[in-house]
Amino acid sequence: MEKNIYIIHENDEWLIPLRESFKKIKVPYKEWHMNKVNIDLKRPAPSGVFYNRMSASSHSRGHRYAPEKTRDLLKWLEKDKKRVINNSRALELEISKIEQYKELDKFNIKFPKTLSTKNKNELIERSKEFNKPFITKHNRGGRGLGVKYFENSKELEKYVKSQDFEDSIDNITLLQEYISSKEKIITRVEFVKGKFLYAVQVDTSEGFELCPADACNVDDKFCPANPDGNKFMILKDYKNSEIKKYEKLLRENGIEVAGIEYIKDKNGTHYTYDINTNTNYNSIAERKVKDKGMDVIAKFLNDELKQN
Repeated sequence: MEKNIYIIHENDEWLIPLRESFKKIKVPYKEWHMNKVNIDLKRPAPSGVFYNRMSASSHSRGHRYAPEKTRDLLKWLEKDKKRVINNSRALELEISKIEQYKELDKFNIKFPKTLSTKNKNELIERSKEFNKPFITKHNRGGRGLGVKYFENSKELEKYVKSQDFEDSIDNITLLQEYISSKEKIITRVEFVKGKFLYAVQVDTSEGFELCPADACNVDDKFCPANPDGNKFMILKDYKNSEIKKYEKLLRENGIEVAGIEYIKDKNGTHYTYDINTNTNYNSIAERKVKDKGMDVIAKFLNDELKQN
């Protein structure tokens, strides 16, 4: 029986680099675009390995229910005991920052003070619990969706009552303390097969829509925070005492491919704020490293295919 690697996703553009990596090593694969494909879940699952790349930001591309369809699909595969990379538990963390912060707390990983709210009134009232600047963000977000900065609750109230207010797709908006850093940068730590791959420094001077995929970065802009001028810069000789904690968190939540983001305050304290299980890589930043992210993933998936 023919075996394939099945890519579960909802964004063709983000798959372009992975397709190229598969082509290099001649890997048999198929794509399941969850806004296009219809799979009969009453039939046995096909043979192969299944890689979940569903994104929390799918609704911003018109694919509102792709995560829900993916949840049902993953449960079907897991019931059939298929090899799934980034399983149904990983999906739950991808689409809920609340779930992410529960896990960060469980593994004693520091994160910014965060409050969840379910409606506009609660959003305004709970913001009064902050005595310093804070940000809002969507619980099901990705790509910096819903991230806005406020000095105080009065500023927030004005925004919430305006036509500019943008609700989270799951109606849960988070309030989070604003971490002031020396430089406008964050760090994203990449993992493949649950192990550290590399860390990339990201310039945030132009905002928090930080998708590293080439398809997201069509403008060639100079970023002063990184010496090479690119918005994304892979760090040499990177060390972080949290790596082992990150790896344990990923392992215990069925996450094998991910990017974890943190920011350092002015005192150098790390605050982890996002776990992205649909990680992308920046080709310009990767020019200077041996192990390209998508190449490593392709090899990992091919090795798993041979074993299953």
